[in-house]
Amino acid sequence: MKRITIRDVAQEAGVSVTLVSFVMNAKRDKDGKLDCPVNPETAKRVLSVAQRLGYRRNFAAASLRSGRSNSIAVIPNDISNKFFAGISRCIEEEAARSGYTVFFASSEENAERLGNVIDAVLAHNVDGVIVAPCSGGDAAIRRALDQRVPVVLLDRDVEGIDGVGKVLLDDEAAGQMATQLLIDSGYRHVEMISYTLGISSFSEREGGYRKTMMDNDLYDKAKVHYTTYATAAQDVENLIRDAASRGVEGLFLPSYSLSAQVLTAMKKLGLKTPGDLAIVGFDESDIFSLYETTVSHMVQPLKELGEKSVEVLIDMIHGKEPRKIVLKPELKEGGSTAKKA
Repeated sequence: MKRITIRDVAQEAGVSVTLVSFVMNAKRDKDGKLDCPVNPETAKRVLSVAQRLGYRRNFAAASLRSGRSNSIAVIPNDISNKFFAGISRCIEEEAARSGYTVFFASSEENAERLGNVIDAVLAHNVDGVIVAPCSGGDAAIRRALDQRVPVVLLDRDVEGIDGVGKVLLDDEAAGQMATQLLIDSGYRHVEMISYTLGISSFSEREGGYRKTMMDNDLYDKAKVHYTTYATAAQDVENLIRDAASRGVEGLFLPSYSLSAQVLTAMKKLGLKTPGDLAIVGFDESDIFSLYETTVSHMVQPLKELGEKSVEVLIDMIHGKEPRKIVLKPELKEGGSTAKKA
């Protein structure tokens, strides 16, 4: 079957090839209307003809002509992770409003895998990359920058890399707010469970926890327990059993996965919140409102994080300087931090 070309569309619609090109390459505004210097009725007729004939843009050819592919890559650690799944949806919607297609891939917290993914998307001529960097991923990010591909760091910072955009949460503030809530509710022996990932978001949340314990003259009770994704289920159960036996009163949990693991372990061990352990979790989840006692938790502004990361990246694609945006967390209180009797 003959491939339908832009010339076929122009001939059928009775317009010039240039006019068809304007219509087919036009971006859409926030209301979904085409942003191009063509009469709306004519543009509508061109689109109708293109659809009827089965015309498809040749993105590879367009990329070669313009030097741009109108595509970006988004690389979280795990696309199935609740936080990154939510933020990726926001990124995709914002990118589409600006006329960009989004390619997704996961690094699985593995520097070698991140390097392979970045090499692959660079080979496909993406215009920019949004990445949640993993430990050891610096070299891969620098390869993108060396090829003059703009990069925005999302949710996690990397020290020592210049020329990147950054859209981050104020993670230290999140750690402080969560810990202070527990202390203000009467819980003095407050500990924390975290991952051994070596990434900025967790280390800064830990820093906020430690600072707040120190500011409240409770640093002698401050303790952070570490686990890994692979061993979390067993480790967390043992940690909860040990914490209950030592008289720990409250826990700050800096991720949704850790929050879910702790709540599961407490149910298995027959422990209640806040009676046995007061809890502050992280990120939004139905589990926090459906659990037998509602759970206090820190909320990240997913929509704003997604939209701002696209905004900063597209500005960089168009030659503007990289920006750093730090957004504030929100605290939602539940029954798990009820005032201690």
